Amino acid sequence: MNDIFDDRLKAKGFVKIISLRQIKTADIVYLVKESGFDGFYIDAEHGVFSVREISDISMSAKSNGLISWVRVPEASVSLVGPILDAGAGGIIFPHVSNAQEALKAVQMCKYPPLGKRSMAALSAASLYQKAPAQKLKQERDSGVFVIAMIENSEGIDNAREIASVPGVNALMMGPMDLSFELGVPGQTTHPLVIDATLKAAKAAQSAGIHFVVGEAGHELVDQLRGLGARIFTGGSDGSYLLGALTKAAAEFDAKLKG
Repeated sequence: MNDIFDDRLKAKGFVKIISLRQIKTADIVYLVKESGFDGFYIDAEHGVFSVREISDISMSAKSNGLISWVRVPEASVSLVGPILDAGAGGIIFPHVSNAQEALKAVQMCKYPPLGKRSMAALSAASLYQKAPAQKLKQERDSGVFVIAMIENSEGIDNAREIASVPGVNALMMGPMDLSFELGVPGQTTHPLVIDATLKAAKAAQSAGIHFVVGEAGHELVDQLRGLGARIFTGGSDGSYLLGALTKAAAEFDAKLKG
């Protein structure tokens, strides 16, 4: 598994990451590191990032010992391959509904015989270090974290099968899309969404893989930790920036009006 992830997990027993949507330069790596977070995932599903930007951020994260994953907008070879070659330490696949889709995701991230990933020997994936192809294969196969994101009813029904696919490292929820799917749009803490989250967490625990706790699941932290969850995500760079700016503006107003 990913050495950076393993090191962070062993140090504290859990890891905490944020999502990136707005900041598109490597500066964010140093801000995240200084803040005390363990890393981030680049949200290329809802944010606009070029492969060049993903590479710059991912390589900087590797050099600074931070977790750096990418949530892709879709599971396509033409998208996932270049992002992995650009240095991403893991891929979050959205809208995974069944074991077949989970297997397809794994195959995009792993080299033969487990997968179908194409080999680029000299690339950002290995920080441009020269090494025999077999050594690169072993390092990259073990170093890529594969996360299956469950966002619909079919995915919940098939959570155990998805979690059991060899090569899947974690399950993650998409509570907003799931809330729409379940007929309670925007209610990410609705009992139906909570029940689905717990079902997926139990499926991950049963399969011996990780479960990623999103911000909407924080009220379930104790239960999810009891089910083995060790990966926790906070808000996005934009939400934290807006929150800090809003607070600063309010404090400024209070001083000027005083």
